[in-house]
Amino acid sequence: MTASVETMLARAEALSVERGVALTPLRRQVYELVLKAHKPIGAYDLIDAMEPQRGARVPPTTVYRALEFLVENGFVHRIESKNAFIACCDAGKPHESQFLICDECGATLEIQGRELASSLSASPPAHGFQVHHQVVELSGLCADCQRKHRDA
Repeated sequence: MTASVETMLARAEALSVERGVALTPLRRQVYELVLKAHKPIGAYDLIDAMEPQRGARVPPTTVYRALEFLVENGFVHRIESKNAFIACCDAGKPHESQFLICDECGATLEIQGRELASSLSASPPAHGFQVHHQVVELSGLCADCQRKHRDA
């Protein structure tokens, strides 16, 4: 992600106002923590990170509701295979994404790819299947981890 955390937060606030939805302080805090993680982060890791800031443990349902809002509004993506969340690389702009996930270090890269999404969605209707949600996650080793294995 190339934009700063502050830029992404400002963009989310502007989009929320534009859409008439509330980016509450809690939702903003959850989004900021996801942005700062720079890799998929789980709800319970978010709860642990929020506790010192709030002085009390935030209930899991509260964090999950905030994450649901962030997903629905395109600010974060859910990484299904990790049951974790990552900031969207292009928040607010509708797009289809695929994710490259390193098995070793957890680095996750969002790649936009309308062509792949269209191709994958083309065959289900021929089988009488209607696609509602598509998730493409590819796991392997990132370039840094590959280099570490070669150098070892």
